[in-house]
Amino acid sequence: MNRIGTMLSLIGECEVLADIGTDHAYLPIEAVRGGLCKRAIACDIVDGPLFMAKKNIHAAGLQDRIETRLGDGLRPLGENEADCIVIAGMGGMNIIEILRVGITPPRLILQPQHDLEELRRFLHAKGYKIKETLARERSRFYVVMHVENGEQDHYTEAEYFTGRFDSEYRNAYFCELLKKISRFINAITDEKTREVAEKRKSWLESAISEG
Repeated sequence: MNRIGTMLSLIGECEVLADIGTDHAYLPIEAVRGGLCKRAIACDIVDGPLFMAKKNIHAAGLQDRIETRLGDGLRPLGENEADCIVIAGMGGMNIIEILRVGITPPRLILQPQHDLEELRRFLHAKGYKIKETLARERSRFYVVMHVENGEQDHYTEAEYFTGRFDSEYRNAYFCELLKKISRFINAITDEKTREVAEKRKSWLESAISEG
């Protein structure tokens, strides 16, 4: 399943969906059109994408059900205004910074591009439970997280790096990571950095053999 389709499948049903960094508002349009939410709020920090979002929302005839808001991260939202919040297509550290400020959402759909280990640790420290899956578009894999308040499962040090997936793409994704880290190891000269990379490589190899 592709990236947007995977995120939509994790939304389930909600009253109000908020999409942070909405870009062209494709996800909230599909969520409202598909009956996953009654209303949606499409937020972006940049005028250009939000202008295109408005055009797409009007073209879909959903201007009475999808509102656009200009602003940084979660700041355009009121407390408890949205019962599901999507943050997709950003680095994990950017997502962390967004979640540090303002409201504490009860349920999130996240699609981080990198810094996944740091994001997993942050979410657990904030009291969130994480369920992860993978989306695929052509040859590229995307990690998609369903995050909600609740008692989190214990992650090992290895799992904070590799993640814990329920996906048919699991081993193929790990093999791609293994190729990348092997190339990285061949290029580095610092001994301490090499030691960390070798440990992570061994975690990936173990995960593949267990899968």
